Amino acid sequence: MAVATIDAGPISRSAAAAVEAAEGRAWFDLYGAAPAGWAAEVGLAVEEREGTVVLRWAATGRRYFTRAIGLGMTAPATESLLDAILHGFEEAGIDMFLLQSLPHCLPAQYEAWLVERGLEPFDAQDRLVRDGRPLERPERGFAIGRDLTVEQVTVETRDEWAEFLQTVYRLEAGPWLPRVIGRAGWHQYVAREEGAIVAARGMFLDPTGAAWLGMDGPVPGLWTDDYEPDAALCAAMVADALAWGARSFLTDIEARSDDLDTPPHTYFAELGFRRPYVRTHWAKL
Repeated sequence: MAVATIDAGPISRSAAAAVEAAEGRAWFDLYGAAPAGWAAEVGLAVEEREGTVVLRWAATGRRYFTRAIGLGMTAPATESLLDAILHGFEEAGIDMFLLQSLPHCLPAQYEAWLVERGLEPFDAQDRLVRDGRPLERPERGFAIGRDLTVEQVTVETRDEWAEFLQTVYRLEAGPWLPRVIGRAGWHQYVAREEGAIVAARGMFLDPTGAAWLGMDGPVPGLWTDDYEPDAALCAAMVADALAWGARSFLTDIEARSDDLDTPPHTYFAELGFRRPYVRTHWAKL
């Protein structure tokens, strides 16, 4: 059987800005689901600054939960906005954070501003997108030779799912995660093998029809080399979202590859995704 190759053709700046804005909406809504009292205790907050979504979660000490999404994309960045975001992190006592750059970011000196403020490239991710065309393989899931089952998380299974994610991510989010189940736009999925959860992934389908796929654990290529559960999850999620009217999809591959030849690149290619650009994360190292 031929191996699918992912399309790496570029997209316009306006299209990339729409993709980043869709991810910003997902994270904004996710952080907004946290109970206020608990959020205050752990330093979790979200705000929008001039079209940029700014996340903070002080208690984790994890860069990925304190970052800015859309800076230089939804609108050209300014030094004053950049400094305000950095000052907000400092005021919150956070020194582990990320800012993002894309090939489309404006103005041209944006990355030079990051360097001037002591930031360096930390890592990079392959951004993946898909339109709303039907799946070429309409059957649910892939024939992967294992007895994997995929199911949506319900009220009855939310505690099991929340415990799994907290264990995988080594985070304490017990008061928060159950509130996502049943929240408008959110759909959480798990893959089971012999009855036990072996992988999870979430989806936010927003009112514009954009479906963001994230909250994946364990992260393929970084925390696990067992890719089949995530492939099954993504196939089921794309099929469901299309049935619900999704018009576009976005996600990323954290273990990016210049050769675009990893298992996630293959199964996302088979699902009709393309890799239009790379996002670079910047941090103070």
